[in-house]
Amino acid sequence: METKSIRNWIAEAMQIFSARNTALQIGALPYRTGRGTLEVCLITSRGGGKWIIPKGWPEPGLSHAEIAAQEAWEEAGLTGSVQSNLYASYTASKTIEPGVELPVRMDVYLLENPGQAKKFPELGQRKVKWLTIEEAAERVDDNGLKEVLFKLGSDRRLV
Repeated sequence: METKSIRNWIAEAMQIFSARNTALQIGALPYRTGRGTLEVCLITSRGGGKWIIPKGWPEPGLSHAEIAAQEAWEEAGLTGSVQSNLYASYTASKTIEPGVELPVRMDVYLLENPGQAKKFPELGQRKVKWLTIEEAAERVDDNGLKEVLFKLGSDRRLV
């Protein structure tokens, strides 16, 4: 009974918070080109196995591009230079616990033609897969991320 009341309190607090605030997460959108093909790298979330991009929370002392690079390394073993300019933003919701959603603004930075390490911090906790834009868009649930994928796919400077 007490657990339910705590959950209700958390849910109500999150609704009040979300009505006034949006949290920020930083994401990396790794892509590679070759032989006229554009592919992006998706990973699975640890909790539910949803297909997402590497992402994390802002950290003091790090630029958003540095955070994007750090998350790409930790979650997918990808190394390389993240573009310092923001590529896209979209809104999403993050499940804090069942029934409790936090609105999030996702700022996305591009990681072009990254290297792939055989060992990295979250190896075995996630699946890592390179996909065409169309394949990636079919796998992701988040409409905002789909729009970012299609934006990348329509950028003819990349292929």
